Amino acid sequence: MRAILLTLVLSVLAGCSTFKPEPQTFGSGSWDEYQRQALALQSWMLESKVGIRTPNDSQSARLQWQQQTQDYRIAISGPLGQGGALIEGNDSGVSIDIAGEGRHTSDSPEALLQSLLGWSFPVKQATYWIRGLPAPGLPYAPTFSENRLETLEQGGWLIHYSAYSGNNGYVLPQRVRLQRADLTITVIIKEWIPS
Repeated sequence: MRAILLTLVLSVLAGCSTFKPEPQTFGSGSWDEYQRQALALQSWMLESKVGIRTPNDSQSARLQWQQQTQDYRIAISGPLGQGGALIEGNDSGVSIDIAGEGRHTSDSPEALLQSLLGWSFPVKQATYWIRGLPAPGLPYAPTFSENRLETLEQGGWLIHYSAYSGNNGYVLPQRVRLQRADLTITVIIKEWIPS
């Protein structure tokens, strides 16, 4: 179950209009237009499946992520509904409630992951990455397909976007794979709910 906490990663991968993703080809909208649209989306919820693979383990879970500007709430449930975790936080700190293990708190999500799992993940950057954007303030190397990110190298991570979906004026990632060293996190987004 602890490996599933890495989803805090995405985690901090939070309605009004709802759409269910369908992969498709998008028109000639520019990269600047995409960035404006995705950055304007400050409050949202997503429903997804997440898979985490390390050299010693492979797990999957259901992940529901709610983002309200800086506040986030991530609910994780394990295979067949077993186990689970609730992650809540903002720029001031984070708490993680793990089923059967209690509540853990910290000023830093990265430090909390390090203490619980022995490795860290750039939680703040993940809120940008999940929307198909580079995080501000860090150098990055992108590749593009149809004016959307196809790959992004940033902060020692390689993020691959293999599918986008669109509806109701939004175009957002549907399948995201994050890799660093021997850790791979795959997020398959079933539904975005902008608010």
